[in-house]
Amino acid sequence: MNKKGFLAFLSICLVFFLVMSVSACKDEILEIEESNTYSWQKYMNEGEYKELKEGMSYIDVVRISGGAGKAVDKDIYEWNDELLLTKGYRLKFKEDELVQMEVVERKGNSKR
Repeated sequence: MNKKGFLAFLSICLVFFLVMSVSACKDEILEIEESNTYSWQKYMNEGEYKELKEGMSYIDVVRISGGAGKAVDKDIYEWNDELLLTKGYRLKFKEDELVQMEVVERKGNSKR
């Protein structure tokens, strides 16, 4: 196998690995959300928010909260509070590591 052939093979393997990783992550998120007894458990509560640490991966946060966050911008996700309609949790990730956490106060009508 020549150098170009080897590089093409290596590229195909890398793409396959990435596709499988993303697919496995989505499957795990769905499995986590379906394991909740109640639908509101996919949101976050204050106790779960306090468990979060900088450097955690997105999937680690999903495991703690019991559900996926809603993408609000590139690498920024938001979880509604389980109990309060006036509060949410906004988390920013960089290269799949938690780098910033913020409690968001909401006013007006809930969009749930």
